[in-house]
Amino acid sequence: MPPGPPQPSLSRRLLLQLMGANALAPAVRTLGRGLLSIFTMHRFTDPQYELDGTDPATLRDHLAYLRRHRYRLLSLTDALKLLEDGDAGSRTPAVAFTVDDGYADFATIAAPIFAEYDCPVTLFVTTGFLDGLLWLWWDRVAHVFTQTQQTSVLLPVGHEVVSYRWSTPSDRVHAQQDVIERLQMVGVAEREAVITSLTHQLNVELPARPPSAFAPMSWDDVRRTARLGATFGPHTVTHPILGLTNDVTCNWEIQESYRRVRQETDACVPVFCYPNGKPHAWKQNVLQAAERAGIKAALTTVPGYVDLHRVPAQETFGRFALPRFPYPSDRGHLAHVVAGMARLRTAVRRGTYPRPPAVLPVSHPRTEPVAD
Repeated sequence: MPPGPPQPSLSRRLLLQLMGANALAPAVRTLGRGLLSIFTMHRFTDPQYELDGTDPATLRDHLAYLRRHRYRLLSLTDALKLLEDGDAGSRTPAVAFTVDDGYADFATIAAPIFAEYDCPVTLFVTTGFLDGLLWLWWDRVAHVFTQTQQTSVLLPVGHEVVSYRWSTPSDRVHAQQDVIERLQMVGVAEREAVITSLTHQLNVELPARPPSAFAPMSWDDVRRTARLGATFGPHTVTHPILGLTNDVTCNWEIQESYRRVRQETDACVPVFCYPNGKPHAWKQNVLQAAERAGIKAALTTVPGYVDLHRVPAQETFGRFALPRFPYPSDRGHLAHVVAGMARLRTAVRRGTYPRPPAVLPVSHPRTEPVAD
């Protein structure tokens, strides 16, 4: 199992606590002028399920902080307009929120909180999931590991045959996470073969529809949360890594998911979200497929800022590979990102203070474990 992200040192933890202090917010906010920080989330914690996700109390605290200190909370529609027209006159950092996949907890937990703080949010929908045609593959893996009574499995993944054994719940979780991590890097056919082998070896029968812990929201939920202010974008039909598909499949996944979202709600935005949005997921042909579908921009999971003072609208690659930060688990990390400190830290490390490019990737630790 690969090691997790390194834990911050004591001095860094103290700095992050200081960053989250209300008294410091007006001073640090000026560092992020002209920058847009887009955050991505997936799940929201619910007491009845033992799942990793964004804590509702933390989300409320963060939104209250951003409102209190007058950060601009943008919809993706607003962000698109600024990408097209520029934002040279503003000195206030901007923030946008996105959620991927389409789980039911967005409708029951997250959307009412965003509405409470009058904060725009866009959910990227895996349309086959909402249509009841599938349940997401990493949830099937998690379900099998959770339900099995077995304590070992031997799986051929890629060019390796990997052996897993576990004797404690923690060991089992590590095995599950490693399988999910490996399956992110293989094509759909191979991934399905591995999951089939997993279910047989671990003697677990997968139900046709996902259990409530992994259930999608409904299209009625989409329309109801749209009335609360949420907007929606396409996230493919079946959630493949598009860079590993052929052109016909890639085009269909993008176009059909966009069609279904527009068919079900007027609150659709012309922005696409790449499944597993790392560089291998959005090769040149994938970017071109999104543009052909009538999409105006697309989001990755590469951490970084969008510089609204330098409009990337004329650069197709920039507009179709916009970065997003993983959602922070505490206020200090949030303040660090939205104030532009990640850019400043990079400049200090290099010994220079250059004007950032239109899309500026920066290193930032993943704080929310996700399969997407």
